[in-house]
This record gives sequence, C-alpha cells and structure tokens, in this order.
Amino acid sequence: MILICISGCASASRSITSLQAPSFSPETIQTEIPLKAQLHHSNTTAPLWIVIEGDGYAWKSASIPSSNPTPHDPVGWRFATSLHADNVLYLARPCQYLSEAELKACSVSDWTDGRFAKKWVEMMNEAISQIKNRYGYSEIILVGYSGGGTMAALIATRRTDVNLLISVASPLDVGAWSAYHHVSPLTRSLDPKDMLTQLSTLPQIHIVGTKDSVVPPFLTYDFIKQYASQKKVRILEVEAEHAMRLPLDFVEIRRSFLNSIDVQGNPL
Repeated sequence: MILICISGCASASRSITSLQAPSFSPETIQTEIPLKAQLHHSNTTAPLWIVIEGDGYAWKSASIPSSNPTPHDPVGWRFATSLHADNVLYLARPCQYLSEAELKACSVSDWTDGRFAKKWVEMMNEAISQIKNRYGYSEIILVGYSGGGTMAALIATRRTDVNLLISVASPLDVGAWSAYHHVSPLTRSLDPKDMLTQLSTLPQIHIVGTKDSVVPPFLTYDFIKQYASQKKVRILEVEAEHAMRLPLDFVEIRRSFLNSIDVQGNPL
C-alpha cells in the first residue's frame, strides 16, 4: 500500500467548471474515459503550453485512499493561470473532476498504484493530440507538477513535437521515490527510469524545491545522472516545499534556458 499523500490531499468533489479564470474555457476531451481540461487559445502559430495536474486527493490519510482524486488545491491550475502565453491547456489527470456517474469507470487503483499506467499515458497523449489537431499547433511545451511531471515525461517519450519538458517537484524515478519513502512500488505504473534513452534527447528543465520532503532534490539529480548526455538538461533549485507556493515564471525560465544553449542543444 502506498503511504505517501502528495500535495493537494484535502478535497471536496467538484467539476472542471468550478475552476474559473479569464479567457479559459472548460473542456471535456472524449477518450475511453472523459478527460477534463481548461483551454486558453489565441494564436495557432505559437506553441501550446500544456500543464498537467498533480496526483490530487489520492489519499484521505497516510493509509486510506480517497474515493475521488479531484484536488482541493490544484497546483497545476495555479501554474496554468499564471502562464503569460498565447495558448495554455490545463489537463487534469484521469478520474479527476469527473461526475459521480463518470467516476464509476475508475477504480481506486487508478489514482494509487496505477496512477501512471500505460492506459492513462496513452489516453492523455490522445487527448493532447485532439487539442493540437483541432487548432493546428505545430509544437507543444509540457509542464507537469509532482506526479503530473512524471506523466509529462512518459507522454514526451511518445511524441515528436515536444519543444520542451518542464517538471516541477516530480518523482521522475518512480522506483527510487517509492524506495526512499519505504512504500510499496507502483506495480501497475510505468516508470520514466525505463525510458532514459528517449528522455535524454529532449530539452528539459526540472524544478526542485530545496525544502521539498516529498520529492527531495537528490532524487532528481540522481535520475539525470543516468542520462548518457546531460547537455539538454537543466535543474533549477528554488526555495520551496512540495506545494511550490511561490511565483514561477515559466515563460522566462524557458527563455533563459533557450539562451543558454545553441541550436544543437550544446551549452553556450
């Protein structure tokens, strides 16, 4: 049984329409199970920023899983609404923000040991393609908070249009994270650790909190050390705990990253 309760653990069931921000519109993306989203769109020639939510309210307590993973404190939504970009897609994780009837298609395992299952990675990847094809975006930038960053990494290995991968407080090596916390492995989940070759070729930034006890920075450093080449990778330390309650200017972070490498991805 997984005993760690990641940020956003206190929750009340609510719909995607309860999240409101200027210029964002709620979306239900039809896949095998509906995926809930919010979209801000204004320019098809600009990249689509995709912000993937964290694990949400996966656990009621250290040992009792919740009956609905919809987050009470959606950190990913906070990131999405603070992004100064032409196109932003906030993508909830599977089984989040579903109605009572829709939630019957999910099981508790889908937000605990199976939170990164192959079916969810494929479903979220399909949802991204639907939105991308609808508007004709040519490239995407993936941003994921906590487990959303793990999901973003898994999705990135399945695509050829990812301009940049940004993880925030994310357990990129799921096995090492489970071992560190002395909890049962996520046996029904995929692990980015098994896709190092594909991941190492992607431009990526990993933001870690120096006060984060849920995903301590050394786990990210240890993960990146396993890449054959680290020339396209940056790790950015910020003084924050796991909930990342500080302003993060992702557009500026990306600009600084791009200014630090040449067109081949080599450091300047």
